[in-house]
Amino acid sequence: MNPKMLIKIIGLESLLIFFYVLNGAFVSIKQPLSPFLQFALLIPFALGLFMYIAAKKKWRVYFFYPIKKNHFFITLPLLLILGIILVSTKGLNMTSISDLIVMFIMQTFIVAFIEESVFRGIMLRMLLAKGAFSAVWISSILFGVTHALQLLGGQSVEDTILQIIYALLVGLVLALLVLEGQSIIVTIIFHGLNNFFNIMGNTEGSMLSAYLIIFVLFIYMLTLWRRLKKIDHNLFMKNAKSI
Repeated sequence: MNPKMLIKIIGLESLLIFFYVLNGAFVSIKQPLSPFLQFALLIPFALGLFMYIAAKKKWRVYFFYPIKKNHFFITLPLLLILGIILVSTKGLNMTSISDLIVMFIMQTFIVAFIEESVFRGIMLRMLLAKGAFSAVWISSILFGVTHALQLLGGQSVEDTILQIIYALLVGLVLALLVLEGQSIIVTIIFHGLNNFFNIMGNTEGSMLSAYLIIFVLFIYMLTLWRRLKKIDHNLFMKNAKSI
């Protein structure tokens, strides 16, 4: 990895960590009940990313293109995962519809947009210069390691390790889907719903469901790798590097 690329990746990762730590500190001190305030300090980062991509006209460069309907079946495992989460958390807490709406917006258009744009968009695109294998693994490892920040919020070591593994597998799956030609919009929607269902559930998901989801993700990841290996090399690189 050349020094220029390394500096860009470290800088982007550091910027993301800064905003997440800042937001986490605010939540720990103020303990806001409003879903909006719980993630409000991430809004400047989301807006900055949006304006950067828009100003540079790099939507397609970072995989923001129309969802391909013929790819629907390959994304079905994502629906299975969301279903497991909903069952495990015993559905959504309907006490406050306004909180549900605001949380959905914050998780999808702020949190998921930030993380997908950074890891499955900008970083994945930069790292493709080192090859698809390296791009998928490095971006996913960084995505997983970033979730270690949960320790600062008081989360147990066991739960944090489990979350890092979960995030790593999610990162691998979503990166592979993007390189296969799927729009990053799909990964943003899944990411947002995944967070939304977990946060707004009636109860915390069980450990059994967590391990079941990890198993599904692992099998799904292996399947996607095998699919990509069967794709003609030139077609694969066209999907991976198309503008």
